[in-house]
Amino acid sequence: MFEGVRASLARAISPNTALVNPYTVISEHQPDTPIYTEMTVRKATREGYKISVYVYRAVRTIVQAASAIPWIILDKNSEPMENHELGEVLKNPCPEFSGQDLMEIKIAHLLLVGNALWMPIIIRGKIREIWPVMPDLVAPIPSNVRGEWLKGWQVYGIEEQPIVPPSTFIHFMQMDPGNLYWGTSPLIAAARTIDTDNEAQDTQKVSMQNRATPDGVFTHESVLTAEQFEEAQRQVHEKFMLKSKRREPWVLGAGAKWNQMSMTPVEMDYVLSRLHGLRDIAGAFGISPIFLGDLEQSSYNNMMEARKALYEDVVIPLLDDTKSTLNLRIKSMYPEIGMISYDVSKVAALRGDFNKKVESAKNLFGMGVPFEEINAKLELGFEEFEGWDVGYLPFNLTPSGTQPVQESEEDIEKNEPWFKELRERVASMTKALNLDTEEKKIIHWKRIDDRRIGWSKVIAKKVEPLYIAEGKKVVKAYIGSGSAGVEAAIKGSKKDWTDLIKSVSYALIEDFGNEIAEDLDGEPSKGEFPTELRWIFDPFSAAVNAWIAKHAAESVTSILKTSIIDVHRIIQKGVADGIGTQKIAKSLRKFYDEKSAWKAMRVARTETSMAAGYGQREAALQSGVVKTHSWISSRDDRVRDSHIRADDGQAIPLSQRFKNGLLYPGDSAGGPGEIVYCRCVESFGTK
Repeated sequence: MFEGVRASLARAISPNTALVNPYTVISEHQPDTPIYTEMTVRKATREGYKISVYVYRAVRTIVQAASAIPWIILDKNSEPMENHELGEVLKNPCPEFSGQDLMEIKIAHLLLVGNALWMPIIIRGKIREIWPVMPDLVAPIPSNVRGEWLKGWQVYGIEEQPIVPPSTFIHFMQMDPGNLYWGTSPLIAAARTIDTDNEAQDTQKVSMQNRATPDGVFTHESVLTAEQFEEAQRQVHEKFMLKSKRREPWVLGAGAKWNQMSMTPVEMDYVLSRLHGLRDIAGAFGISPIFLGDLEQSSYNNMMEARKALYEDVVIPLLDDTKSTLNLRIKSMYPEIGMISYDVSKVAALRGDFNKKVESAKNLFGMGVPFEEINAKLELGFEEFEGWDVGYLPFNLTPSGTQPVQESEEDIEKNEPWFKELRERVASMTKALNLDTEEKKIIHWKRIDDRRIGWSKVIAKKVEPLYIAEGKKVVKAYIGSGSAGVEAAIKGSKKDWTDLIKSVSYALIEDFGNEIAEDLDGEPSKGEFPTELRWIFDPFSAAVNAWIAKHAAESVTSILKTSIIDVHRIIQKGVADGIGTQKIAKSLRKFYDEKSAWKAMRVARTETSMAAGYGQREAALQSGVVKTHSWISSRDDRVRDSHIRADDGQAIPLSQRFKNGLLYPGDSAGGPGEIVYCRCVESFGTK
């Protein structure tokens, strides 16, 4: 409608410049010519829905599941808007049909002919009623005006106004790649199978009624003339080839013999052929053959999975398509609306996964993800509560993004009367040496663990930019050269990763090494270590340099390998789902946007554990006074069994490995299963 205005403005601005249209619709369909449907609702109903038990059951299964889902109106904050006028119209669209009736008709039309139409009654810019329309009675007319999609709709049976404006109907359709204006349906795709199955039933019915001589040919002892042959054909066709005459006994003429040419109906595997047809029809509609009566593998678990797949693979995509069309055509009439959506929270088949969602929620919460985000991602349906927008670190439930929050000494003394006495007794004691009581071990473990948590957050902020940069390179490489380029893009950041891991390792070894060095050095006034024996920890010794070089190489290789696996998994899933390059690239971008912070924290904690453990052990070795070491596990119920066994209270020679095969907490010799998220510490002895 704005074509003339745009043209006038263009000429006024640049009269000597050729007019360039905003866009041109390219289609094989002729403008001003109605596009007629290939399959009418009447024909689809008569020859499919009403005559084929498989089609009827497939359509009813989808219609009943999808039409029962309630529609809701959400505001700009994605909160439900109770009693909104549009929501009331969707519940009660017109005097003759309920909201569920309207959806049933729409979905049935989509499944049978691929198109469904609603006619909204709009008064003063708001929808007051919605009526279903038979797709047989209208046809879209492509526009002959550039920049305009439809000229209107050809309506049959209305003499005074055969063509109505494009806005008259809301058009839903199942995509037909060969026709941008009119959709196709699963029934059309399965038409040959349905016809074959219907014909097989008719033939078998008559065959059972007229059970007699099988198919074959007449043979004569003498050659027939052309007139005799034609007459014989005519008689056979008239008397025996009609559907009602099939399998009737044939009366042979004089001199003619009958020769069997095919198997009898009993010999034909009739049931098996129908089973194949059933599965083809189920496949066309996207549902499990179980719903059509194929109970060959109908165990309880299979039935549960079939119901779940019905919603996930058929109903929800169908509702998503409907939601997109409604938001495109209706939402603009209501500025206060954020979205027209639907609610599947009460679907029993989908609630079956609630326990799995709870387990996933627990894991995500343990990684520091705020419950608000978990609730939205997993659609758990919880109401907002105080603190649900705060993520907590997994080890001590400290709010993420803040310094570790310690209980006040007054609170601890109130709840644990022994703490004040313990604090006073250990104040002058060495913190990592000759820990002979449980109280000392707790203090030492808590001190080291808090220090590691603080370092993890600092390192995570250094690591996250590398993942963000990696994500940009991966997306660009995939768009440019596909899967072949992403691995090179990831490996291209090897030097940056190596430099970061080395610098982080030096800082951690120096800090934790100095901490233990101070413990081992003690106070000269106590007389435990004479002043002349005091020493300075060297965080740049040959042993440290060698360890860092080896550790950085191994760690970077593992980090990059993990990224390659993650990226290939996303690409392979996208290819399997049949989505294009741009959508796969979008999935990769989303993965890095959502996971970079989490992956950075995982790397930070692992690197902190490994380098801190090595730094403490190296300080013990450099001291020259440490003879033994002991394993101290974290004092809670989240400890590996192998680490509990190592914490047996026994001091072993410093060169001897613990029962779990490690020399110290964080020792890479144990592999990821022993070091990732490990919170144990090491203590030392002079005896």
